[in-house]
Amino acid sequence: MLPLEPLDGVSALARLLRSAPATEVGAELDHLEERLNLAARGAQAGAPDTPPLGGPLLAAALGFGRGALALREGALDAAVLHLESAAAAFDREGQAEARDLARCEAVLARLRRDARSTCAPAIAELDAIASAGDPGRRVAVVADHYRGTAERLLGDAAAAQRALLSALRRSEPFLDERAQILNSLGTLYVALGAHGAAEALLEHAAELHRRRGDAVGEAIACGQLGAAALGLGALERARAPLQRQEWLCARLGDAFGRARALTFLSELALELGRADDALMLARSARDVAERAAPPLRTWVAYAARAIGRARRDLGDPGAAAVLDEAGAIFRELGHPLGAALSAWDRASIEALSSGEPAAPVDWFSAAWALGSLGLPSRVAQLLRERMEIEESMVSLGGGDGSTPRGEARERALAAAAQTVLHVAVQREVELVYDRPDELAAIAARRTGAHRNLGRLAALTLAPPGLVVAAVAASRLGTRGFALPPERTMAACVADLPGLAVWIWPATTGPTDVGRDLGELGAALGEPLCAALTLAPAGRVLCPPFAGDAGAELEAVEVGALMALSAALAPGELHLDPRLGWSGEACASVEALGFTIRPVRG
Repeated sequence: MLPLEPLDGVSALARLLRSAPATEVGAELDHLEERLNLAARGAQAGAPDTPPLGGPLLAAALGFGRGALALREGALDAAVLHLESAAAAFDREGQAEARDLARCEAVLARLRRDARSTCAPAIAELDAIASAGDPGRRVAVVADHYRGTAERLLGDAAAAQRALLSALRRSEPFLDERAQILNSLGTLYVALGAHGAAEALLEHAAELHRRRGDAVGEAIACGQLGAAALGLGALERARAPLQRQEWLCARLGDAFGRARALTFLSELALELGRADDALMLARSARDVAERAAPPLRTWVAYAARAIGRARRDLGDPGAAAVLDEAGAIFRELGHPLGAALSAWDRASIEALSSGEPAAPVDWFSAAWALGSLGLPSRVAQLLRERMEIEESMVSLGGGDGSTPRGEARERALAAAAQTVLHVAVQREVELVYDRPDELAAIAARRTGAHRNLGRLAALTLAPPGLVVAAVAASRLGTRGFALPPERTMAACVADLPGLAVWIWPATTGPTDVGRDLGELGAALGEPLCAALTLAPAGRVLCPPFAGDAGAELEAVEVGALMALSAALAPGELHLDPRLGWSGEACASVEALGFTIRPVRG
């Protein structure tokens, strides 16, 4: 028995949960509860004309419906309460399938509410549900689906993919579940940057939801489909699914989805140079986000940012105040991407206000933050905006901006813009069905490469000065191990069999350098050795293009450093006195497990 099955012939609640506004679903639930209470009172009084509605199974189904609506609306405490109560009620009536499906939904509500802190017990509970009978049961498919959600929250993309694909393979008899699984798998691939695979899966998901009249599921699929198209650089193609999401969410009364869609559409209009359209869409997004209960402050901030940028492009002097307001909300929320975007906006406003192309504006901080978030496309947009502002000022002064440094900036921008791999789209679609593990490995490698590219692009804006490390270890040069992980502060400029070269801004502290090298050693699974120096005038002029051997550097010499590192013993660090590390700093690095061998001057 499915959890809402006791209401068949009594109510269209199952259909309403898929396609009706929350107010309408809530009204139906209240109506059912009133009838249930009336039936209970009539039965107690022995009234012969009591309406034919009552019994513990109907009460359990009603509780499940309230939990499903709360889960849909994001009222997660209420969702957990109602769904756990429904599971207990179904258990008392001996309805194992309905009980376990309610348990799965309760696990999902806890995952959304508590995120990582509840993942391990959630996986254990879902595994127990899935293994309690035939793996082809609906409940086993749902349990594997939600296990994939838990693994994604833990950051294990490969495990998430395995669980979701396992659920997908067994979902053919359950098209409603299949559509939801396709949504989750497509969302995972959007996050991994495998946008071609994501687009193929989400198109299928949207069509299945549409056939079933599931407006909620279709709105989610369309929103992610728009994100996948944007990831592929297909700006015009992104418009239709985002408009569809906005329309569906308006019908459903889904403020979150509608604010998201309107904000994406406003940013799309800005990218296409339609500032007037962007301003109208962003104002609508902000209005929707502010009227939600409680207000959706993240989307208020994103909408305010779009308003500010549109007003700036339209020449409105009040744009700076709106952008400052958006930045203040992002900082209050502790939102990393929002804070990085706000730093970009501040640099843009300062550059425009200065009226001088050579004004000392801090573009680097925003670019570095965006690159470290694995968003080289955003770094490319920032570089483009900076160049456009500076070129407009040069042209006002009668110049043409043609300088060797300007040419290097052009190359840096072109390299940073290598983030939409159209040629890989068809191959991704093939791999997602034929060899999904290879797709996951490729996507993870590309994510690391994108992060490194974003950091190298950001370093083209940094002041002169680099800490340089030539690292030796037997496993370097294979499987992308030399790419710095997300938690490090380094960028990789060379990766050869047994050798790699990492760089940091000269302001990076010794402990951070040591910690980063420790992270690399942990990833390699072996102790490494490294020779470190300071290149006081060192700079990154241009990140590598596809097929390039490395970044274009200035005033950096690594040949002798690489030879020196190859002669060190595992675990040794060779320090150039120019680094200027104090005894205390060296001790902090040695505490990480390294042995320091300073060069004697």
